Amino acid sequence: MADAIALDEIERQLCTEIAAVRGNAGGAVAPESTLASLGIDSLKLVSLILVIEQKFGVNLMKKGLKPEDMKSVRTLAQAVQAGRAA
Repeated sequence: MADAIALDEIERQLCTEIAAVRGNAGGAVAPESTLASLGIDSLKLVSLILVIEQKFGVNLMKKGLKPEDMKSVRTLAQAVQAGRAA
């Protein structure tokens, strides 16, 4: 089992990574932000999923990533946390 990381820490790290994937374009990234409002398109989402795999050691595609997991930064963080716990 992977080391436990608190949800708020995963959210914080995801906000940083999403800002990097976006090229720091636009406003701030918050856990409540929807991925669509942040301009995360399919190409950026693939980049983000690769970063998540490297940073958190979880392959979300193999864990059964669902559309509802990608609604916001928070729901994505919850999917990462659940994937690490499995």
